[in-house]
Amino acid sequence: MSEAAMPRRKVKPDVKVAAMRESLRLLNVADIARRHRLSKQALYNWYQEILEALPDILADDKPGRKPKSTDESAPPF
Repeated sequence: MSEAAMPRRKVKPDVKVAAMRESLRLLNVADIARRHRLSKQALYNWYQEILEALPDILADDKPGRKPKSTDESAPPF
């Protein structure tokens, strides 16, 4: 059964952040850490960094064309 299509609408950044915080979950951290040969603490630290960065990541961008970077871009492959 498919979910009904939601109409396009502007979503406030605080609503985006709250929704993403609820949907990002650390499930089976020990298994993930073991498979990738990482410590559980490293995963928890990165997870916390992501949670703290969500407001900036999900902030509304100004509409319109984005300025071209003045930095030299990587060559296409």
